[in-house]
Amino acid sequence: MKNNGQKKVLSTLALTMISIAGIVNLRNLPIMAGVGFSALFFYILAALFFLLPSAFVCAELASLFPEAGGLYLWVEKAFGAKAGFFAIWSEWFNNVIGVPATLSFIAAAVAYSFIPHLSHHKVAMFLVMLVILWGSTLFNFLGIKASSRLNIIGALFGSILPTLIITILGFVWIYSGHIAQISFSWHALVPKWHFANVAFFIGVLSGYSGMQITAFHIQNVKNPKYTFPRAIFFATILILAITIFGSLAIGLVVPSQKLSLVSGVMDGFLGFFTAFHMTWALYILAGLIAISGISTLSAWLLAPARGLSVAARDGHFPRWCAHENSRGMPTNILVLQALIGTALASLFLFIPSLSEAFWLLVVLTSQFTLVMYLLVFSAAIKLRYKYSKRPNLFCMPGGNLGLWVIAGSSIIVCSLGVILGYVPPKNLHIHKVFDYEFIVLSGNLLYVLLPLLIYRKRS
Repeated sequence: MKNNGQKKVLSTLALTMISIAGIVNLRNLPIMAGVGFSALFFYILAALFFLLPSAFVCAELASLFPEAGGLYLWVEKAFGAKAGFFAIWSEWFNNVIGVPATLSFIAAAVAYSFIPHLSHHKVAMFLVMLVILWGSTLFNFLGIKASSRLNIIGALFGSILPTLIITILGFVWIYSGHIAQISFSWHALVPKWHFANVAFFIGVLSGYSGMQITAFHIQNVKNPKYTFPRAIFFATILILAITIFGSLAIGLVVPSQKLSLVSGVMDGFLGFFTAFHMTWALYILAGLIAISGISTLSAWLLAPARGLSVAARDGHFPRWCAHENSRGMPTNILVLQALIGTALASLFLFIPSLSEAFWLLVVLTSQFTLVMYLLVFSAAIKLRYKYSKRPNLFCMPGGNLGLWVIAGSSIIVCSLGVILGYVPPKNLHIHKVFDYEFIVLSGNLLYVLLPLLIYRKRS
């Protein structure tokens, strides 16, 4: 009992910071900066129907099943082993597909730090991306202690600090009388409702995924019935503030027609620092953002790899996937991920626009994430009734009715997000719509068929 008591060390503040570190990613800010003031509308909509519901659902499921397994265990308990396997596959495959998008963002930050013109040369960017990918992969061989230290430094000084700085610069920009590239009006707030305009909404949903990280700490939380709601509330407010003000700040100085999804964050900082005669600070900020991106990449390379290694030990994947080095790191899976990431990063060489390649990867990872959450939200409803008598440290507000409203509305929004992935956003000016839709459809078919074939073979 004494040990258990010592484990409950996470307060509201600690849980709030974990949520922010797990969700806030500067890479996503340019996605909504291009839609102007209507970004506020999309962010609030995503918070109400995805960010908050995912936090409540994951917190309840983690407290209902505090043992190891996470998404795999939740979905398996609700719908069986096959569905549980598909859930863990979704988590791993989604992260692998998302690696090139993260790499492009880091490479752009590195380019701004040392050779600004590098971001316009595909081959050079590709080579930088490979160095970062394989360097991060090999760094994870050193063990979890080294990786965790890098993650803490990157989250604090590379994500939160730069976002606060660009937000403050945005307010200074407005009050100092500079020309704003965004129209702050009611007409600009509410978007025109057709698919080409709201397609960016899928990027917002994906950018708000990750709240499930807090749920895995349920056993270490002081008084979870009260701590979780407070932490979720504070985290949601802070995440909304950072993403909204960060995106609008970039949109203030970078015209939507010139906004790059790859280098948009750095373009925003460049606009501010040039106007305020602080260009020297750009290199410092770019370096911090690069460190942040590398730490995030390192974390997401390692976490799903370890999950897949566990699945391999349970017989769902080939046995060689379970191999670990002397430091407990799944080296075979890490190398496999790096090889897949290298192949996917080559998209940046063959697709005409870096922003288009970036968006395609964002779309695919967003769709995979939303399908995974469809399983989680559905599992939450079934498990509430299936295990109604099992002790639970945290339940969503509103009882069964609240569960149906929260999880049900989120299921509808996630389904809509998957459909929006097939519609190219108007702001990107994608001319070959058929090629775009073909790539998205092919990615989805691969995503669905591969786990079915693997599961059938392993069974």
